[in-house]
Order: sequence, then structure tokens, then C-alpha cells
Amino acid sequence: MIDKKTLIEKAQATIDYNNSLIEDDAAVAMLGISRIVNLKNEIEELKVFIKVLNRLI
Repeated sequence: MIDKKTLIEKAQATIDYNNSLIEDDAAVAMLGISRIVNLKNEIEELKVFIKVLNRLI
């Protein structure tokens, strides 16, 4: 079973990766607007996920 710390680390790594794509102009041009919006939504969902996990015992 995966522990809470590992889940948080993986979620944070995904957030960091998505942010790096969003901040890279070439990646934005290649991915398109709809994919960038999806990445931003995923970032927000992962932030909520991390907050929920941090509140668990």
C-alpha cells in the first residue's frame, strides 16, 4: 500500500512538471490552449488532493 507521504510527493512532482510545461512557451505552442487549461485544472485538483491528504491522520 502506498503511504500518504509518497502520494503527496508524487502529486507535488506532477504539479511541478505541469507548471514547467505551462511556463515553457514552446510547450504551450505545441500543446495548444485546451491542453494548457486541462493542465491548470489538474494542478488545482492535485493541490486540493494534497490538502485533503494532509488533514488525514
